[in-house]
Parts: sequence; C-alpha cells; structure tokens
Amino acid sequence: MRHMLALKYIDAVAKAGSIRAAAETLAITPSALNRRILTVEEELGIELFERHSLGVRLNSAGELFIQHIRAQMADLERVRSRIADLSGVRLGHVRIATTKEIGANLLPGLIQSYRSDFPGVTFAIQTFARAQVERQLHSLDADIALVFQPLRLADVQTLIHTQQEIHCVMSPKHLLAQRPALRLVDCLEHGAILPPRGDGVRELIEAAAVKKGLNCMPAVEADDVNLIQNIARQNGGVAFSYSLADQNGVGEGLVKVPLHVGELDPGFLFVGQLHKRTLPVAASKFVEELRKQIDRH
Repeated sequence: MRHMLALKYIDAVAKAGSIRAAAETLAITPSALNRRILTVEEELGIELFERHSLGVRLNSAGELFIQHIRAQMADLERVRSRIADLSGVRLGHVRIATTKEIGANLLPGLIQSYRSDFPGVTFAIQTFARAQVERQLHSLDADIALVFQPLRLADVQTLIHTQQEIHCVMSPKHLLAQRPALRLVDCLEHGAILPPRGDGVRELIEAAAVKKGLNCMPAVEADDVNLIQNIARQNGGVAFSYSLADQNGVGEGLVKVPLHVGELDPGFLFVGQLHKRTLPVAASKFVEELRKQIDRH
C-alpha cells in the first residue's frame, strides 16, 4: 500500500501541474512530496517530470508511467469493491464524467437514492464539454461517461443508448406557450436561446435548420443550462431540452411544449465505459440503477 500511495502522489502532481498545489490537496509538505517523487524517479532510473518556473509537467516517460499508475489504481478500486461486495457491504468509489445539463438534472436524485441503500459508496462527478467526456475514460480518470450525442466512441463500450426527443422550454407568458406543438421556424423567429456550437442539442437544431433553409442565429447563446433556463424564465426566448435532462420537471416558471413530429431528429443519451475494462462493482451496480431509472422514465 505504501507503493500505491507513492503512485497516488505522482498522479496528484500530474493533475495539479505543481508540487506545491498537489501538496495542499494531499495535506503534505511540498518538500516531503518532492522527496517522494525523487525517490520513485531514482528507483525507476528515469525522470518523470520536466521542472520549469511555473511548476512541473510530465515528460514522455511520465506520460507512459501515469497511464500505468491510473490503470493500477483503477484495478485496485475494482478489487476493493468486489471484496466488499462478497462481504455484503457495498463499498467503492464511482467516478462519472458527464456534461453540465446531465450532471445538474439526471444524477442528483439517482445518486442520493443509491447512497441511501449503500452509504459506503462515494461519488466523484466532473462535467466537461461534450467533446471531452469520452477522453476521461481513455485517461482512466472516469469509470463511466454520460453524454448526449456522443462524438467518437472509439474504444468505448456502450452500456446504455436511449433515444431522446427534443422539446421547447419557455415562460408561460411567452407568445408560443399556449400552442399544442411548435415548428422550428416559430422558435427561431421568437428568440431562440441556444447552447454554444459543439453541444449536442445545438447540433441537432442547426442540422434541421439547414435542411429547412432557416437562419439559426440565436437570440442568446450561453454555455450554462441554469443560465439558459433563467433567461427563458424571464420570458427572454425559447430554450430547448430533452426528457432526461429535465426529468425532475422543467422547473418553476417554465413550461414544456413539444415540437411537431418530424421537425427535429431525435438525439441519443449514451452511457459507456472503456472497452474491455471491468468496472468496479459499485460502478457496475450504479449503471444498473441508472438503466432502471431511464426505463421507468
């Protein structure tokens, strides 16, 4: 375990890019942390970091070694979780990479429900732009990834893949709020509030607009789902969402109006893990609960 602790220290320094910053996180003095790193480098017979005035950066050897470290740490967590499962006491740590709208809406209630049954399980949730979510699996910084409209899926095993219809979200006072269904042109002409380019919902809307010959210039563009909803709540325009992104309701002061059938292609919510990797028991069981939640919804 002392060996694993040294590897954990190196991983922390690699992520922080600074021995001093990593030392603060690890509650150890910078000089003691530096000695640990030098000891590992001496044992290996190679340097892992390039030292510079602003901190440290992994060199080529360090990049290879950090992958080894993270693989070992992931394997240790998997074994620890399985041993705990054998004893009937579910323990473990579940690392999730996702996007802001999923992290803010789909996960909180599900995690709380899971932890009420298994309080020994802890979670780490990090949100990224859509293009970055899958990378967290490859770097072994996440066990599972949740993303709407994934981009590549290279070396990623699909665990859940579910279709999601896009709908409109707006203030009850908006001119379009009382209609039973809307056309895309109506939304764009009455102040569309869109996420930035690269977002899955924006991609679907722009693709439909191109087919219809529509101008897809948003009235407001914002990269935060809560900000988008607050602008819509203030009758600032029409926002767009999908079912599992607002499964707890669109929120007070907002209404949901569907689009006419065929106005917009559906998107897909994806849950995946790194190909050929065995998930820790806690993460695997959480995916099962997530699948049940999606099926119920």
